[in-house]
Amino acid sequence: MQRFCFSNPHRQAFTLLWLGVLMAAIPLFAAYANGFNYTQGIETSSWRFEGSVFECSIVHTMPFYGDAVFTARAGETATFALQAKTSRLKTGKALLRMEPPKWRHNLQRIDLGYVGVRQGLEPVHLGARYAERILTELNTGYEMQLTRMPWYGAEASSHIHVSPIGFKEVYQRYLGCLSDLLPVNFDQIRRTAIYFGMGTFEPLSQSQKTQLDHIVTYYQADPSITEFYIDGHTDSIDTRANNYTLAENRAKEVRAYLVSQGLPEDQMVVRWHGERYPAASNHTKQGRAKNRRVTIRLERSATPPAGATAK
Repeated sequence: MQRFCFSNPHRQAFTLLWLGVLMAAIPLFAAYANGFNYTQGIETSSWRFEGSVFECSIVHTMPFYGDAVFTARAGETATFALQAKTSRLKTGKALLRMEPPKWRHNLQRIDLGYVGVRQGLEPVHLGARYAERILTELNTGYEMQLTRMPWYGAEASSHIHVSPIGFKEVYQRYLGCLSDLLPVNFDQIRRTAIYFGMGTFEPLSQSQKTQLDHIVTYYQADPSITEFYIDGHTDSIDTRANNYTLAENRAKEVRAYLVSQGLPEDQMVVRWHGERYPAASNHTKQGRAKNRRVTIRLERSATPPAGATAK
């Protein structure tokens, strides 16, 4: 049998080769055992701003994971969401923390508690309380860190990092955008109900005019609005003939006000139904109050402006 012997120089070279292989493999084992850290480097961290009168948002992209998105829609409070490229986090609870900059030794970590996670492409969606706090701390230099087990059974948690580097500039643009948002969004006014008192016809109140003003303001910003359906209704008190006339008068009054504020009359369809089509029971006071109404329904084309439709 032939035996191979290594001289000392060859043995040393062979040993160094295997050490190199093992060192290269260690990060792979560490990634599996300890989960993954999704983060941007100091030089590659980036934020982008997107804004209109319909919606303001700022987005941070994390390599191999997806985006962290802060959004404020017209008429609504801010939200925060993680938008993943593929499903990575397990359903359950994730620990949310704000980590201070490493050079600010006097600052302490801020634990914001546990937040819900759902396995999927939007595993985390948080309301204004969390969104505004995270925005504030990012602006002071804190990094957001979310810790949660991956769904595929790694031995330890994954960590998602939202870096404050490059955040301040886009945050200032975001704050400026908020002041220009419309008072309402399409979903809030696509079907508006104006409620009336009992019995006789009365002029529109200031609060009713404010509701209609929101429709006018939105229409002026969204060219995709094509039609307005205005329908008058009453409760079942009084005769059907009187209720029919009352519903007609109220519907026409709403139309007249909208036209006076600049809406095109040729895009309006006005109808009145009296006590037909109740929204609630006429056997209760609360139900009759819901039936004394004029509804304004907006129709739009298939191509609304960017940001004008909820994602």
